[in-house]
Amino acid sequence: MSNLPPLKNTYWLLRHGRSLANEQGIIISTKENGVKQEYTLAPVGREQAKAAGSLLASGLSSQAPQPPTLLVYASPFSRTQETAHIAATEAGHAPGEGTFHSADELCERFFGSELEEKPYGGAYEAIWSADAADPDSRPGGDGESVNQVAARVRGLFQVLEGRHHGAHILLVAHGDTLSILQATMEGRDLRQHRECAFETAELKKLNRDLALQE
Repeated sequence: MSNLPPLKNTYWLLRHGRSLANEQGIIISTKENGVKQEYTLAPVGREQAKAAGSLLASGLSSQAPQPPTLLVYASPFSRTQETAHIAATEAGHAPGEGTFHSADELCERFFGSELEEKPYGGAYEAIWSADAADPDSRPGGDGESVNQVAARVRGLFQVLEGRHHGAHILLVAHGDTLSILQATMEGRDLRQHRECAFETAELKKLNRDLALQE
């Protein structure tokens, strides 16, 4: 852990709800494919997003002296955009100009050209096993390593910490992106990022007292 000061903002982390790609059992990890509406939320995913929004509302309402304004930063993928809109609206913070932002730094981890649009049965387990051995391992031939994802989410935090102060910020992203983000910000061994795994539409609050990692 570095000696940098504690984070200036409160961060809520939310994985997208179950998507149509999840229903099909295929990997959709490029932005080009991810923004397509054919891979947005499945009906159950919308219900999961609403439930996450209710949990977020409870968390925000407990903040003193009054419930704060919520800023939303979401991956541009259709499944995360829809999740963000549903959850924020359910929490009483319908996204509006100045409060809702798309952030490429929160995109899905690119799992490589060899795996894109392919069935993911067993593929993720093999990728995570390789991650545990080497955080520079690149899946699917030309995919993103754990360290590469960590670098981009760390860069996002540096921007947000410079831009906002005392804000509550909801980050809506993807499973590996969020597990790597949490491991990075908690100073964990990135090879073990799966210890921070997120279920679909799982909401977590990042520890406010954590220092921004170098």
